[in-house]
Amino acid sequence: MGGTFTDVVLIEEDGRVHTAKVPTTPADRVIGAIAGFRRILEVAGCSPAEVGFIGHGSTMATNMVVEGTGAPTALLATRGFRDLLELRRIARHDRADLYDLQFDNPKPLVPRRWRYEVPERLDWRGNVVEPPDEAALRGIADRIASSPVEAVAIAFLHAQVNPEHERRAAEILRAALPHLFITCSHEVNPQQGEYERTSSTVMNARLGPVCARYIHAFRDGLAAEGFGGELLFMGSNGGLAEAATVAARPVLLLESGPAGGVSAAMRLAEASGRGDAILGDMGGTTFDVSLIRDGRPELRTQALLHSYAVRTPSIDIDSIGAGGGSIAWVDAGGGVRIGPQSAGADPGPACYGRGGTRPTVTDCNLLLGHIDGETFLDGAFRLDRAAAEAAVGEHLARPLNLGVLDAAHAVRAVANALMAQSMRLLTVERGHDPRGFDYLCYGGAGPVHAIDLARELEMSRVVVPPAPGLFSALGMVLADRQADRQAAVERLLDAVDPPWLSDLYARLEAEIARDLPRDPAIPRTIRRRLDCRYAGQPDSILIDLPSLDVAAIRAAFEEAHERLWNFTKPDQPVLLNNIRIEARAEIGWRGPLRFAEPVAAPSPWRRRKVAMGGGLQDLPVWRRSDLPRGFALSGPAVVEEASSSLVLGPGDRAEIADGALLVVTLAPAEAA
Repeated sequence: MGGTFTDVVLIEEDGRVHTAKVPTTPADRVIGAIAGFRRILEVAGCSPAEVGFIGHGSTMATNMVVEGTGAPTALLATRGFRDLLELRRIARHDRADLYDLQFDNPKPLVPRRWRYEVPERLDWRGNVVEPPDEAALRGIADRIASSPVEAVAIAFLHAQVNPEHERRAAEILRAALPHLFITCSHEVNPQQGEYERTSSTVMNARLGPVCARYIHAFRDGLAAEGFGGELLFMGSNGGLAEAATVAARPVLLLESGPAGGVSAAMRLAEASGRGDAILGDMGGTTFDVSLIRDGRPELRTQALLHSYAVRTPSIDIDSIGAGGGSIAWVDAGGGVRIGPQSAGADPGPACYGRGGTRPTVTDCNLLLGHIDGETFLDGAFRLDRAAAEAAVGEHLARPLNLGVLDAAHAVRAVANALMAQSMRLLTVERGHDPRGFDYLCYGGAGPVHAIDLARELEMSRVVVPPAPGLFSALGMVLADRQADRQAAVERLLDAVDPPWLSDLYARLEAEIARDLPRDPAIPRTIRRRLDCRYAGQPDSILIDLPSLDVAAIRAAFEEAHERLWNFTKPDQPVLLNNIRIEARAEIGWRGPLRFAEPVAAPSPWRRRKVAMGGGLQDLPVWRRSDLPRGFALSGPAVVEEASSSLVLGPGDRAEIADGALLVVTLAPAEAA
């Protein structure tokens, strides 16, 4: 469920794939989600009772953070640490632009009047210095009861070592305030670093009531439709989890939507052997870029979301406001800017004909011929070219003193530059050469810009999966169940005893088993990981556990440090911060996927004018559904499908490969 469209994919038992796309309903997202469920059943000719499992992903949690629309939240902190959220970590890079001299910290997630100090204290080893004042806690509960607060975050000092004070505080508050969402830092992020742990816990609390209401309403709506199967939600880690799990920890949903595409890319890599790819997901609101190497995604344990620190295991996805619905505008200096404002689903881009008057990237692509107003979504959703031309003319061409097509071209060039820079940040600045990767593009607007982006990064091959506009939704059905656990361990690596470390991992594995299906026939995989850093460094690096041998752990850490930062410190002590377990149960679809096969010999089905080479060229348009496996064609040409469109330049060659993949080999730069 994205900001503009809700995408739905259904896979039948024989592998046949059905797709549907309906508008998202921001005022009540359940309405759009249920409409999508009804539509896919209609397309597939199935009844609700025949559906055994639903995987659900959404950008809802991220949108709430960006828009500041979470639930009113109170914070309980150790006495003396009430203002931690405002102090932030000022010596660290905890802001969007390190060199912006005009940068203002975002508003604290909790207003000061709802931040309460609790008399209690643990030392850094978790020993009790001062037990919690239970009378004070009951008084705080009375004050919260008379406020509009809907959620409470409890984050005490050193709770990652000893959670007993947080547990007792939660017991008292739940007894007094049974209707509120209450969450503790040791449940959300049991990790050293009081600011990040507190920020993550507060974020979980702010999301809790809204996400829980949506989850319950959606589940009830499905039941009313006759669905009686299993409902799972996509987490930021790229795996599925039970509704109860994400309702308690909605912070897991912060990268839920984009994570679906990465999960689908992982399964594609397994099937095709294409294990190294840069993933570009361009939807209606954002452009999300990520990376897989050897078929596995890059992971992170901490991120800045709208300048707020959030710590939870997630796929490393970088998002910018450059989606198809992002609004293009001219700043005071006469420069073309894009986003972060989006036209969203209602009213949407001007060409949607729903009352939108501001030009978007989609409007510009329509005018330039990169999408076709008559065949968009197989003709089910006609686009208004005149409305797009009027919006671009008034808000872009006139202020820039350009023609409408030149203004549209400028917007497309700026959008490409923004997305290419995002791709560089995830590759070049992290020690990866993008020329050694395929560019796997998806999202409705992904293929529309893919050729330009690949050329910008000197990549030679673009891969377009089947149904690219619904690829993230496909990932919800292909993904596995996944659960993560971690334990704080702050000690010198040289002092770590291998049997002790093995015992810690065994305990986490026993805990994590409760979050996975109990069916012994379902294959499981366990991945042991850990965080290390040099003594004196603020940030740790996440690595796989090579073995229990301390020397091997140090070697793996320094290899990762060399790749990320281009240096190591052989004489510097290494600290072990956390140990982690990632467990997967293989429930995702692993059979072949059957898309509609062409029924006739392929030939261009129409022509359209596309801006190319400084003018408009009349190009043949091939319908992707008409192209059989092994078929190849050369540009300039257009390959179009229901959910997207791709323009091949002169000398570019496209071929339908195994798995219904459209593989484009780009012409050398001099030829293009």
